[in-house]
Parts: sequence; structure tokens; C-alpha cells
Amino acid sequence: MNSESEFICEEALKFANQIISIKNHKNLSNLEEEVFRGSWEDRDYKEIAEILGYSTGRITEVGSQLWSKVSEALGEPVSKKTFRQPLRKEWEKRHYNSITLTAPLGESQSALESVEQDFAFYVERPPIEERCYSEILKPGCLLRIKAPWQTGKTELMSRVMHYAEQKGYRTAVLNLRDATKEDFSNLDKFLQWFCTIIADRFELTVSLEEHWRKSIGNSKIKCRSYFEKYLLLSDSPLALALDEIDRIFSYREIASEFLGMLRTWHEDAKTRQLWRQLRLVVLHSEIYTEVDINQSPFNAGYEMTLTDFNENQVLSLAQRYGLNWDTAEVTQLMAVVGGHPYLVGEALKQIAQQDATLEQVLQTSHTAWGIYSRHLERHGRNLQSNSELVNAFQKIVQANSPVEFNAELNQSTAVKLNDLGLVKVSGNSAMPRYELYRKYFRDRLVNNL
Repeated sequence: MNSESEFICEEALKFANQIISIKNHKNLSNLEEEVFRGSWEDRDYKEIAEILGYSTGRITEVGSQLWSKVSEALGEPVSKKTFRQPLRKEWEKRHYNSITLTAPLGESQSALESVEQDFAFYVERPPIEERCYSEILKPGCLLRIKAPWQTGKTELMSRVMHYAEQKGYRTAVLNLRDATKEDFSNLDKFLQWFCTIIADRFELTVSLEEHWRKSIGNSKIKCRSYFEKYLLLSDSPLALALDEIDRIFSYREIASEFLGMLRTWHEDAKTRQLWRQLRLVVLHSEIYTEVDINQSPFNAGYEMTLTDFNENQVLSLAQRYGLNWDTAEVTQLMAVVGGHPYLVGEALKQIAQQDATLEQVLQTSHTAWGIYSRHLERHGRNLQSNSELVNAFQKIVQANSPVEFNAELNQSTAVKLNDLGLVKVSGNSAMPRYELYRKYFRDRLVNNL
């Protein structure tokens, strides 16, 4: 199992460090890493400089060195604006095929072993995989993989797309995190970005700009005709995966139009042979509620909700890490982090590398210096943006038993917390999803995080 199952900033940075260390025998500097993070968050050099306390000129210089290193490691030129997609494509290529990197003769194998380990450990959760494989083969399919952050959506999608490739399908993966704020400035720009990424994947020679200029109608019609003329007219189906589609929810007008368009394409497959060629895979954590559910993909197609690992799966993963565990250690770990794929995997990795014992991991798990600090901090930031969620979650973590829905904890708020992966809703009540979350947030929510 990949220790960071989603290609978020920290996973991208870790992967960049791995491929750069193989090329240059050293990792990025701390400052280069901070510039990478700032660039990932769409900050300009001036803003990054102000945050870090450096001059803009110094940050620009570091940025130039950074993108030069990334370009050399990837074997293609990238810049601050373009680095995400090439980096993701290389990550996915190795992820799909569990590629083993080969170092030049005499070079240390430690970095290579790290990469191999990250991509080798995938835990199947039957019958999830087989059902997804079956679904992707259906003409006009719409497969929705729904689960909280860092629970394995991207890894499952990778397996499904690799399976489709083996069946002779053409495949393309788009992550909406790769789009910039400018790409989201209006629907027309977003749909051009959408088509451009796919065109690049298949190295289409037709000019998108020319198609857009000559086509008649609004941007959705132009997007449709682009698919019909250049992407669907083929003997092999097109499997298109859209990762982190939640990103579009912040842009309401674009979200309504784009999600409605995807729903229309799926419906078209029922009556038009050409659109039966499209197989859509959509990854999300939440359901967008600002648009009529019948005008979105969220009540159509087939939904696959990911489950946590069970005890046998955690034990199997521990053994793959070379740990001589039995059910006692598994029970001890799961009492704190349940079967959360990332939380389990990170603990096993730390213990296997002898950076910590199980007891040390558990004792510091909920602290700012524990191995889960970044994971917990991100959940904290997500909560901060919504006072209603903070108040509801505070009541849940302070209680010693499940909290029933009432005027102070309505069902929709509880479902939102459930979608974020913070609570477990059962019947008419909610409780913290893991003991880790109860311990970490119990004091912090009292102090407003």
C-alpha cells in the first residue's frame, strides 16, 4: 500500500524528492521544498517570499533551480505553472505498473528501495476490486468511487485504469488539483483546460484553439463536439478518470454546468452508440448539494464506497512489511486508528523501518510531533472553514458515547463530517471515526483549533 494513497502536495513532494535523489544523489533543500509547497497551492513567488521571510528575488532564484531539477529528473521541461501534470503522469505510470527504478551502476539502492516499497503494497478489499473491474467494461459506464481523504481512492482508480488498459482501452486520468485558479476563472477556460489535458495524453495533433474558434455554440457544445470528433471515434473505448472532483465544488457556476454535462454524457450512452465508448470514473469524498441531484452524476451510475481494512487485511499488510505480528498487535493499533489505510500503513512503515515501536507510535499519535501530525493538521484546516462543523464535531469528541441527532447536531452536518472521514454515522447518532481523532481534537476544539 502506498503510504500516501492520494497524490496530494506531500505525496508529490515526496515523489519529486525520490526521483531527484536518484538523479542528483541528494534531496531538495528545505527552502526548495517550501517553494514547491507554495507553488502547489497556487501562490506566486511574492506571496511565498512574504510567508517565508525572504526576498522575492531569492525565492524566484530558488524556484528556477527547483524546476530545473524536476525537469531533469522527469526528462521533460516543466515550470512553476506546468509541473503538476508531468509529475503526476510519471507517478501514475510507476504506480500502475509497480515499476522498479534502475540506478546507474554503483549508485546507492536506498532511494530505489523506498520507491519500490511505496508502490508495491496494495491491499485488496474484496469484492471492491472485482466489482469495479466489471463495471468499467460496461458501455457508457459511470463508476463513482466515494471515500474520505487518504483512504485509497486513487490507488483503486489506478488498478481499474490499468485493468482497462489491459483490455485494450485508451485511458486518461485528470486530477482537478492540477488545475490552477486561472483555469477555474470561467466555464470556457475550464473546459478548454479539461480538453487540453486529454489531448496531451493522447498526443492529438489537432489544434484545440482552432477547434474552439471554429466551432459553433457555447463552451459545453464545443467540448462535446471535441469528444465526438477526436476522442470517441475509435475502435477502442475511452476510460476517463476524474480525481478529486471535490475541487470544483468551490466554483459553483462551473460545478453545476460541468457536473450536469457529465450526467448528460452518461445519459447519452443509453441512446447514442458513440457515447457508449466513454467510460467515466469519478473520485470524490462528498456529494455536491448545490445543484439538482438529477442534474449531476451523483445519483447515476454505480457508486463504490471504500471500506476500512479489517483485522486480517491489517495483519497481512504488517507481514508484508516484515513484521512478526499477531492479532494482539493488530488489535492494539486498530483500537486507535481503526482500519484507515493511510494511518495503518504509516504506522507499519515507521515500525518496520525501526523509527519507532508500536508503543511509541500510539503514545504520540495524537500529538503535534507524532507521525500523524500533517494528517491531523489538514483535517483541522478543513474544519476551520466551517463553524457549524467545528461546533458539531466538538460535541461529538467531548462525548463518551454516540451523540444522537438533535437541534445542535442535525443529520446533514453529521453526514458532512462523515464524508470528511471524521465521524461514523450509525442510525440516528454519530461518534468519532477513530480514537485518534477523539484524542487529538478534544482539547484543540475547545481552544478553537
